[in-house]
Amino acid sequence: MNEDEVVKIVRSYIEGLFPRECPQCGLRFGSLREYLQLTTHVGRPISYDATCQEIPSEPLGTVSLANCQCGTTLAITSKSMPAAQMVQLLKWAKQETTKRSIGIRDLLRHVRERIDQEVLSGSEAR
Repeated sequence: MNEDEVVKIVRSYIEGLFPRECPQCGLRFGSLREYLQLTTHVGRPISYDATCQEIPSEPLGTVSLANCQCGTTLAITSKSMPAAQMVQLLKWAKQETTKRSIGIRDLLRHVRERIDQEVLSGSEAR
C-alpha cells in the first residue's frame, strides 16, 4: 500500500459520510467539499490506536475535528470503517511514521491535507 492508495481509501470512506448536518444550527453539508468549505479544522487528527505497541484487531479509529460556522465542534471518525481496512491503514501508518521520522498526528494531518486539496480542487480520487 502506498500513500496514493491510502488517500483514495480514506477519501472514499469520508465522502460516504455525507450528507450530514450540524446538530446545533442545522447547517447541512451535502458533500465533503461543502463541509471543507464551511468548517475550519481544529488541530491535527487523532488516532486512538496508533500509540499501541500492537495493532488491535478491533481498532477504535481516528477522529478529525472541525468547527462549524456556529462554533460547534464536529467530528469525522473512522468508527464505521471495516476493522480489517483500519488494521491495514494502521500498518501503513506505523511503517510510514518510522520511515519519515514523524509522529502519527503529523502523518494524519498530511493525509488530511492531501484529501482536502483534492476535494477542494475538484480532483477525482486517484
